[in-house]
Amino acid sequence: MSKNQNLNNVLVSSIFVLLAINLFAQENKFTRRNKSAVIFQYSTEKGCYSRSIVVKDSIVYTANSNGSMYSTNLNTSKSTNLLVNKRFEEMRDIEFSGENLFGMQSGSNGLLAQTNGQKFIDYITPTSSMWIGTFLDGMDFYNKTGFIMGDPKKGYFSLYKSIDGGLKWKECEGKLEAFEGEAGFAASGTNVQVLNDSTFYFVSGGKKSRFFKSTDQGKTWKSTSLPYMTSESSGAFSLCMINDSVGVIVGGDYSNPDLCMNTCFFTDDGGEFWINAEEQTRGYRSCVIHANGVFYACGTNGIDYSIDNGKTWVPFANGNYFSMCADDSKLYVTVPKGSFQVMDLIKLN
Repeated sequence: MSKNQNLNNVLVSSIFVLLAINLFAQENKFTRRNKSAVIFQYSTEKGCYSRSIVVKDSIVYTANSNGSMYSTNLNTSKSTNLLVNKRFEEMRDIEFSGENLFGMQSGSNGLLAQTNGQKFIDYITPTSSMWIGTFLDGMDFYNKTGFIMGDPKKGYFSLYKSIDGGLKWKECEGKLEAFEGEAGFAASGTNVQVLNDSTFYFVSGGKKSRFFKSTDQGKTWKSTSLPYMTSESSGAFSLCMINDSVGVIVGGDYSNPDLCMNTCFFTDDGGEFWINAEEQTRGYRSCVIHANGVFYACGTNGIDYSIDNGKTWVPFANGNYFSMCADDSKLYVTVPKGSFQVMDLIKLN
């Protein structure tokens, strides 16, 4: 064997050793993050789980599949049902507006439950019958400005706004016609967003997927088509705009959750164009959020994260996750069996 051949073999062996060390280090980092997870169980009722979660002042709030809303004190682990003796269908979203905490009922009729974070206060219904027969998909607030999106009725999306913090609602002035088979996915309460006092966003899926934007509280709308596969189970499920330029949309096919194609798109021009991620999430994702400079996306086979605004995604945790929120240091993620997990956020140097 020549000296050059021997040198080449040494170089190749060294490269493999370095790759193995790097993979081992990445696996250990991944394992340590998983081991940081703490599980809180708020309900033992069979089949109870949450598609939406918020945290405020060391208390975690969930809106649940059985129509309940729970608060869990992180310091004492005590959980309280905020809707004792109140009847609601499945809850799909939960959001704070000032000191009021609202739970959004989806199902045969749209309805909001108003609480103060400790107990039920009132039912919130529109002044007309516009929520009767309406399946609500998501809501969001910024200061006293609120926005709710629901599935199409008579060919038009159901779009509502509030200017008093969610106590009264009316239809948005701008009418948006939906394509046949196009609707919203009420998977995590994050298919809608209120960026500021005037800007609303939402995404649709199904046989047509689009990104919608209004800068005048729903009086006029612009839309951009999204290249998701067309089926009843496919499309855009969640969006997160961190300012009026940069944002991420995630989704995929919930009937084929391990398919790693066209699951994530990002924009840097306010949604005029959406670009396919260079390194996709590991499959279907139902929720995306942004915390401390990092995007997180969760779904039925795990959580991924991105530190480059959605261009590339890296595994963070394995498991079945529905929805997420975060505070300054922790990530809160809902899981099956009436529980949520608390994990350490990634710290960027």
